[in-house]
Amino acid sequence: MKTHTRRDLTIISGMGDKCLVIACDSCGAVGEKSGDILKIPPRHVARFTARVALTEVMCSGAMPTTIINGAACEMKPTAEEFILGIQDELENANISDIVLTGSTEENFITNMTALSITVIGIANAGELKFTQANKGDKIVLLGSPSMGAEVCLDSKGFYNEINGLLSISGVREIVPVGSKGIAYEAENLAALNRMAFQTESLIPVDLYKSAGPATCLMVSCSEHSIDQILEIYPSGIILGEFR
Repeated sequence: MKTHTRRDLTIISGMGDKCLVIACDSCGAVGEKSGDILKIPPRHVARFTARVALTEVMCSGAMPTTIINGAACEMKPTAEEFILGIQDELENANISDIVLTGSTEENFITNMTALSITVIGIANAGELKFTQANKGDKIVLLGSPSMGAEVCLDSKGFYNEINGLLSISGVREIVPVGSKGIAYEAENLAALNRMAFQTESLIPVDLYKSAGPATCLMVSCSEHSIDQILEIYPSGIILGEFR
């Protein structure tokens, strides 16, 4: 077997025509314990933490098969709420056939909520959505960056959009934006494609703001596929192009 990374993903190949795609995310100091900075129910903490890792795996073209829930707190009541939140998010993503496992902290009393989520997916190696970009290809932004208390607790993520984007031949790669912001992800994607990225002159979003729990996606694509992308997400913004 061979292991390599692509952005925040770990990819294990060498299993015939199949490969494993692994993503993880963590969240700390968000919950209802005395030491938490942002006070929200732990069920929401788990939903959004699971969303980040699920989105990463699904954007690659892999199908999630396993979720590992690392709860650095007690089972009752916090981790029980984590499990409910993960199940909520799986239902939101229309995923039913999946293994959910994990661990809790039962030896010590914790005063801060902490959670780690790992998602393992499987895909046909030749169908991963990591196509080399060409000069003149564009990046389209779906959504806008938000974090902390700005995040809408009723938001549903981009699962439907991801399924539509994966079917467009001109889409090269789909990148969830993380805590380092849009500019970092665009520059990193350009480097992976051995090119530079030139932004449009006026972009109506903060390119350096954290996107928190995957509140926006970047889509690397050919110019002729932009109309198809905008049919899926009409408020998408063209960020710039590869050069």
